[in-house]
Amino acid sequence: MKITWLGHSAFHLDTGSQSILLDPFFEGNPTYPKGFEDALEKVDVIALTHGHDDHVGDTLRLAKKYGSTLFAQFELAMYLNGQGIEKVQPMNTGGCVAQDGVAYCMVQAFHSSGTMIDGRPVTMGDPAGFVVKAGDARVYAAGDTGLFSDMALIQRVHRPNVGFIPVGDRFTMGPEQAAIACNEFLDLDLVVPVHWGTFDMLTGDPEDFKRRVTKGRVHIATPGEPFDA
Repeated sequence: MKITWLGHSAFHLDTGSQSILLDPFFEGNPTYPKGFEDALEKVDVIALTHGHDDHVGDTLRLAKKYGSTLFAQFELAMYLNGQGIEKVQPMNTGGCVAQDGVAYCMVQAFHSSGTMIDGRPVTMGDPAGFVVKAGDARVYAAGDTGLFSDMALIQRVHRPNVGFIPVGDRFTMGPEQAAIACNEFLDLDLVVPVHWGTFDMLTGDPEDFKRRVTKGRVHIATPGEPFDA
């Protein structure tokens, strides 16, 4: 699997046969690598961890442009279906759905999920993470989350070997808690810190996180530069 970080918590996964976007926050994301979309020939699947604008991002536009299938929690999937995304795979925590040789397993996250409609916050179901399984790659996209010990169950059940772990603090784990997750509850070969540096409020330092992690290899990715799972 070829992985490209697109800044914040957005990723492109290329399995060889499937083109997958996770939390595609492009417009308004100062760390998004400009021009990346121009090289995208197709997007088969868009998977969303939760309903905040910095994760839903450009989903509606991209799904319509590419005819993508949306994988998301039931309420969020149905809301975006009502906004015009025709192909949806509504899910909920604990479930897995396979499509075209790739399995999408929705796992727990500790956060919130919603959007603003007419100036009022509206819930979009529960937050989640995903374990995306394709061939030998099992990618744990933790989404926005605090630290929780049941990450050990995610490791036990799904055996992820790659992790996208938030470290930015304030809205998610900071470096110290994220390192505890990796050192004590997960068993990842490759760890990519995410949700840092996008905005001034995200003060968590990925280098601090890297110094604290004692298991697996930490890769501080550069937006737009692909790397292998």
